Amino acid sequence: MTRSLDTTSVTDPDHVAPRVLIGWRPRVYRLHPGPLHLTRRYLQLAAGVSAQETRLLTGGLRIDGHIGPGMLKIGFVRSSEIRILGSCVREPFMALAGAGGRLNFSTMFPGSALTLHLDQEVALQAISANGVFLLTQWLQGGGGPETLLRPVTRTGGVLEKLLRRLLAREKGESGAAELIEAEEVIAASARLIEEFVGSAEEPFTPSRRRRDLALTVEGLLWEAPEKKGRFSLDDAARRLKCSRRSIQLALQEEFGLGFVALKRSIRLQQVHAILRQNPEGAAGIGRIAKAHEFNHLGRFAGHYREMFGVLPSLERPEGAGAV
Repeated sequence: MTRSLDTTSVTDPDHVAPRVLIGWRPRVYRLHPGPLHLTRRYLQLAAGVSAQETRLLTGGLRIDGHIGPGMLKIGFVRSSEIRILGSCVREPFMALAGAGGRLNFSTMFPGSALTLHLDQEVALQAISANGVFLLTQWLQGGGGPETLLRPVTRTGGVLEKLLRRLLAREKGESGAAELIEAEEVIAASARLIEEFVGSAEEPFTPSRRRRDLALTVEGLLWEAPEKKGRFSLDDAARRLKCSRRSIQLALQEEFGLGFVALKRSIRLQQVHAILRQNPEGAAGIGRIAKAHEFNHLGRFAGHYREMFGVLPSLERPEGAGAV
């Protein structure tokens, strides 16, 4: 059995996906101002089986991605507040996501996510014949499987406790019982998967229409602003043929922010990305800011500093965006 345990610290959203989010193809960005700091502990238990614990120590994040092919993820989440799939959740919960499934959430510190990553083949070999049928049926559902959310059950608690014990073990400690422990993890995860796919209960039932509306507006805001010029709430309502109130309610449910605050956050990320790729002098920064709907440069500089911890000047220290 191959066993490795490592820890890493991330302070820049650009590094979250490659270093923390295994098997994802996500969009990651700051949703709220302030410094960002995540830590990760990672454990490779066996071929096709790994676990990690990610802790958000400061800041807030928006993560929107699809699970990679051939993977299953079981997660245990504890956060002061997390908005996931359109639901605002303040108590611990567990989740099951499969290949192609969309998992999008926004969260503020403090929070932690303990995740188990399984190759589908490993899971299919471990569960019962009925479980194989139910899991296969779920995985082959139209448009990819919907992520399943549940309060933590007794079955889930057993797996969570086992994973936390293994991750707490220091690197280099004795591994005499590692094979047995890996088998225990696989067996416990198989029981939990069967519980997930065999239950009709769905305690988290957000409005699918509102969720889709919020994600559509988010996508429109991420389009290059020069392609359509100024993009207001009225513009969004006309384009999507819905009311301003519907958009505001959808965004509040999905992000905990209104249209103006979400647009400002996304525009700041866009400017930040341009400046990191091609730093320009004061005149260039002003031009870029105006192209992204920041007409008052003093306010823009204040918002930028609040979000990223530095002014958008040419003389930025190395790695200034990673605060």
